[in-house]
Amino acid sequence: MATYALRRVMLTASVVFTVSFAAFVGFGLSLDPSFPLAFKPDQRAVVQAYYHLQDPILSRYGRWVSGLVHHGFGRTVSTFVSGTPPQVNASLGTPIGPTLVRATEVSAAMVAIALVLVVVGSALVGTFAAQRRRFRGDVGMRGLFYLGAAVPTFLIGDLLRRLIVPHQSVVNVGANFLPSSNTGWFLLGPPSGGVIGWLRHLLLPSIALAIAMIGLYARYVRSSMAVELGKPYVTVARAKGLTERRVLVRHALRNSLVPVTAVLSLELGGVVGASLAADGVFRTGGLASVFLGALGNADPFQLTAVVVMSAVIVSGFTFVGDLAVALLDPRVRLSPRSG
Repeated sequence: MATYALRRVMLTASVVFTVSFAAFVGFGLSLDPSFPLAFKPDQRAVVQAYYHLQDPILSRYGRWVSGLVHHGFGRTVSTFVSGTPPQVNASLGTPIGPTLVRATEVSAAMVAIALVLVVVGSALVGTFAAQRRRFRGDVGMRGLFYLGAAVPTFLIGDLLRRLIVPHQSVVNVGANFLPSSNTGWFLLGPPSGGVIGWLRHLLLPSIALAIAMIGLYARYVRSSMAVELGKPYVTVARAKGLTERRVLVRHALRNSLVPVTAVLSLELGGVVGASLAADGVFRTGGLASVFLGALGNADPFQLTAVVVMSAVIVSGFTFVGDLAVALLDPRVRLSPRSG
């Protein structure tokens, strides 16, 4: 198991490095954060020289990696030029690290809560539907599955916000989103306080994120459970006198979750992407908020940092998913092709 985990860690590190290179090159070639100084060419040239915006992209990436190792993500680009000779006041740039770490914690917590809801909800609904195949309950649930999978996350989130917390709204103040009302159990805006406070802010967007996924993965569980319940080992387990609950949960459901978990781990990039939509609707202060602010400033360094942290979240949850599959099915970690 330790060797399997080590291979996955090395794979995760290589993925994050590749994503950082692709993001830096893409943003570095497409964006110029000195654009506010378009009508001040002398000051713009000073900003471009200070941040090496005209250097070859590979040289800029090497300098960024070196700065990342020694100073973290640094500061956002400052376009304030003063003095004689003119110099960039880099201290006016906002530190990227603290804001990004906070946003990453919010997005990661939202994804984690949503994944728990998806696994539990899909297992319950899929098992119920598999036991009642060709009955009205199964047909109705399949209809709900298709409906939930068809509705986009941002629309589900907007409907939940209007139905459950219609009395709340958020006020955009710079890069921060402040709730205008704190009545009710569910709250809008960035999470605060302890575990209960975070749940009050993140549970509703996590539910919005999970609804569509439950509709999709409950179908996987249902199909897999239907196959498992028809296998000989289930008949033998029942013949030995095991309770139906034990047969379903201990044997059939565990085997059914192996392919479902594997598929879910492959689609975590889409889950994190959907969490950005939920973050935008509920204004939780996650990575979507930081990304939009950086995009408005055309800051390639901050945008690259956001993408890197998104890749870390995806890779981290994928790593956990791989370990879960290995625990559910030992053949995975013993296979020579599993690395």
